[in-house]
Amino acid sequence: MVQVVDGVLTGEFIGNLANILIRIVAAIIILLIAWLLGRALGKIVSGILDRVGLDDALRRTSLGKTIEASGISIVFLFDVIVRWFIYLIGIMAAVDVLRIEMLSDFMRSVVLYLPSLAAGIAILVVGFILADFIGDLMRRTGEASDVAYIGVFSAAVKIFLYFVVVILALDQLRIDTSIIYVFATALAWGIAIAIAIGVGVGLGFALRDRMPRWLDTLEHKEKRSAEKLEKETK
Repeated sequence: MVQVVDGVLTGEFIGNLANILIRIVAAIIILLIAWLLGRALGKIVSGILDRVGLDDALRRTSLGKTIEASGISIVFLFDVIVRWFIYLIGIMAAVDVLRIEMLSDFMRSVVLYLPSLAAGIAILVVGFILADFIGDLMRRTGEASDVAYIGVFSAAVKIFLYFVVVILALDQLRIDTSIIYVFATALAWGIAIAIAIGVGVGLGFALRDRMPRWLDTLEHKEKRSAEKLEKETK
């Protein structure tokens, strides 16, 4: 009887051990495939972005200068994101095969967040490039037309567009931006009031010097019209 029980337990142990070994081997194979696929896709994406000239376009922006100062290129950053997206999918699949439920839920949440991270970075990159392009185009056009204070206005437009891009990127990253909206509303009102006061004061100083001449010109025209009318009536 004891031998039968021992045989059953031994067979069950061997079966469980075999299942565990099979799962471990399957998990290792999944991780290896994910590693190879991640490296390949990362190189493909970075190669495409490099041919498009993303680093060169971004290097002219303030964001690009900051990234370049850190020694990291945006192409390399997307390469890393793509690689780790595939790596984490492979890790999640391997954890599922190993039936580690707690770790599996955590990995699933991390993998689901990565697309938002990539989208947020893409919004920052494209948005800053467009903001600098629009600001520089506005400045060049204004300088060609001799528009006063065009440098200040173009810089203000850039800052405003930067702010909008950052807000959109933070929303994509699932970061609460409600407090930023509160400060932004107050700041916008303050800037609007300051601009209105500045324009009013500027017009006041401009009109203070020109108004007497305009009044003299108007008075002279009225006198000439009156004299002409008087001659015609005679």
